[in-house]
Amino acid sequence: MNLVDSIISGFLSGLSLGLTGSGGSVLAVPLLVYFVGLDPHTAVGTSLVAVGITAIIGFSMHWRKGNVDFKTGTLMALTSIPGIYIGSYMNKAVEGPLLMTLFAVLMIIIAVKMVRNNSKRVQQVKGGKEISRINVAGLGFLVGVASGFFGVGGGFLLVPALTMGAGLKMHRAVGTSLFVIVLNGLAGFVSYELQGRSIDLAVVVLFVLGGLIGDAIGVRIAKSLSCKELKQVFAAVVILVALYLMWVNLPKVI
Repeated sequence: MNLVDSIISGFLSGLSLGLTGSGGSVLAVPLLVYFVGLDPHTAVGTSLVAVGITAIIGFSMHWRKGNVDFKTGTLMALTSIPGIYIGSYMNKAVEGPLLMTLFAVLMIIIAVKMVRNNSKRVQQVKGGKEISRINVAGLGFLVGVASGFFGVGGGFLLVPALTMGAGLKMHRAVGTSLFVIVLNGLAGFVSYELQGRSIDLAVVVLFVLGGLIGDAIGVRIAKSLSCKELKQVFAAVVILVALYLMWVNLPKVI
């Protein structure tokens, strides 16, 4: 285990998490596999715990600024937790390269939708309160399944779900997503423990150390950016990581 690599990986993941409220797990798994040197299955469990812990500081900062919708976040978390267990059980049937290739495709689709989403659509979604609750619950479950299946905290899915499905403004969606990530991280840890999957606790500690620093810096940088800029940063990070994953894994699938 490389101590420096673990800390740097955590910093990069935390920076993305604090800046966009998502992307922490998207970066965590590839970094833990290709930079730190963990095997994919260990990286999955390790990232779930590390990113969940790292999200705490970003969540607390957004909480103090009033950027957390606890009602919406709690509803989404309650429905995503059973989804996480189901998804994590399902991914056993899929081999690593195919799993990561599907992961990359999903990331690109979400990034494109995020950039194309406009304020008019958000207002339309927000207008129907009853439908919004149903959307939030349904999206929470789907996010949970996807998070458990791909072995991530779900932030890259939560932000568009909260903006497009719950009608939250970008900054509020970021804070709320961090709240859900903390709860999903705990649920993911329990799920993988029940399934007997290994977690490298030493890497978790180092990853979290770097992640907390990166997360704090990311949150402060995010304050000076507009909602439009945050969306662009989010999309850019997700697409870049997706292209790398496809470059590495698609030849193995073919």
